[in-house]
Amino acid sequence: MRKRRDQHQLAYVEGLKATVEAINSDALIHELIVCPELLTSSAILERVQASSYSALVVSERVFRSLSKRDGPQGLAAVVEQSWTTLDKLEIGQHNLWIALDSIADAGNIGTILRSCEATGVAAIIFVGDTADPYDPVAIRASTGTIFSQTLVRTEWSHVIAWAASSGIKTFGTSGGAEQDYRQAKYATQNLIVMGAERSGLTDKQLSDCNELLSIPMRGQIDSLNVASASTLVLYEFSNNRSAWFS
Repeated sequence: MRKRRDQHQLAYVEGLKATVEAINSDALIHELIVCPELLTSSAILERVQASSYSALVVSERVFRSLSKRDGPQGLAAVVEQSWTTLDKLEIGQHNLWIALDSIADAGNIGTILRSCEATGVAAIIFVGDTADPYDPVAIRASTGTIFSQTLVRTEWSHVIAWAASSGIKTFGTSGGAEQDYRQAKYATQNLIVMGAERSGLTDKQLSDCNELLSIPMRGQIDSLNVASASTLVLYEFSNNRSAWFS
């Protein structure tokens, strides 16, 4: 449960891909949990044995009792959460940042984390009541990319003050915005802000942003899933980094 994860600053990671990503990213792993009867990949077993982490070997019955998956793969870990603060973020050339506010679905969070890794986002900033990226559902959806990313948890007032003092241009997303996201006027530092699945960004947040962007809709729908929308905007910004100075 999130309350206990927050209290102990730990997370449960399960599955071959996510757990190996945690190992390869030098995450702070407290314990690997291995079930030889379920872990059928000899290559991954050798990778686990070659790591410097201690491993708790359990029976299939015990592993299944711990598992959050329908088809457990015999490998899990207890990992320490990794967070930083806004003042510790390094401001460099051509940085792309994203802030997520009040996004409730852990699966969406994990998918956005995966897209952030693919597009070279410098840090993901979690604002307000956004779902926990260390929820097992989010970790699984991220395919373990959470362990190679920089995460911040803070409030909106701190985000907008940090962006202003750091020379970062903020782009809010709204279905009512007139500017197409493909026409954004880039800066050397850019922050994309995504809001809740249903309500989007608040009026205050929209007024705080330097520019507002929309994704044109065709057909009968009026919006995209927030993870899909985030991916579109991230790729547009990432693919146009060379234009940021123009």
